[in-house]
Amino acid sequence: MIKDKIIYKGNPKESDLNRINSETTDVTILKDMFSIPYVYIKKIENQNGKRYIKIFFAKDSEEELYIDDETIKNEVFEFIKTDHVDFTYSSELPSFVKYTKAQLFALVSITGIFIWSLYLAIQIESGIEYELVGGRRPGIAGVILVIANLGTFKIIIGYLILLAIAIFALIKKIRSRSITEYLKR
Repeated sequence: MIKDKIIYKGNPKESDLNRINSETTDVTILKDMFSIPYVYIKKIENQNGKRYIKIFFAKDSEEELYIDDETIKNEVFEFIKTDHVDFTYSSELPSFVKYTKAQLFALVSITGIFIWSLYLAIQIESGIEYELVGGRRPGIAGVILVIANLGTFKIIIGYLILLAIAIFALIKKIRSRSITEYLKR
């Protein structure tokens, strides 16, 4: 619900919803809902095919307004766009790298860990011994050494499983890429 340049989010009771219309002055139902005033909003995203409008506000906060009907979701976005003229409207297809950043980072990370641990595993299997030195908790090197002690076969199987999961997530993310409308301050 949007009233007095404030977006309200929540799940009111059906009976309360039936009492509300555009002329309703008794809005006590709103006190129990999460509110986001327009002045706090930095950016709003409306992506085609998604069931929500994403609102970015405050420092690093974000909320998603879930709306099952695409037509109603677009109407809500259009209302906000026309109701608040301080926003700048733009529409674009997000770049491949920007849209799949998390999945690509996962691929690079697991590949780096795989190469490092496989190298150590091959060294361990050829007779070289490694030892963790220092009194602190083991860091990433300690974790890699533990993985390397599993052996090359288990490391390769584990990597292939993680690689398959990461590629599946990447493909799923790529398929959901669509035109996104933005309202930015």
